[in-house]
Amino acid sequence: MAKKEFPFDPLGFTSKWLYSVNNRPKATQMQALQEAPPHVPIEQSLEERIQLHDAVLDVFDELDEDEIWLLNALLYERLSLRQVQRLTSLPKTTVARKRDYILRKLKRALEKHPIVKDYLTFLFIYLVI
Repeated sequence: MAKKEFPFDPLGFTSKWLYSVNNRPKATQMQALQEAPPHVPIEQSLEERIQLHDAVLDVFDELDEDEIWLLNALLYERLSLRQVQRLTSLPKTTVARKRDYILRKLKRALEKHPIVKDYLTFLFIYLVI
């Protein structure tokens, strides 16, 4: 199906509207991520990868053994909440709340880490420009 053509557009409204829609600055980080082309690799040096890896390990050091066990069971071993409930004899909703609490804790700690903060700023600028 061909594009719809406008036979009469004396003010050039359609072309101005299309131009303004496509060239609008990205308002938020989420909008920039949504409009970025898919599967475009972001260049990253080995040193940056090692620094980010170390930052994540530093944040994981702040977790206690029970929190690490729960994350490992849910994320890496792919156990369901019901399976973890049977193993720990905790209610399923408690397991879900603990999981959410741990993930929020990790997110806050990572956002405060200076290396991660710099990297996220770089990503935001990279995707907006």
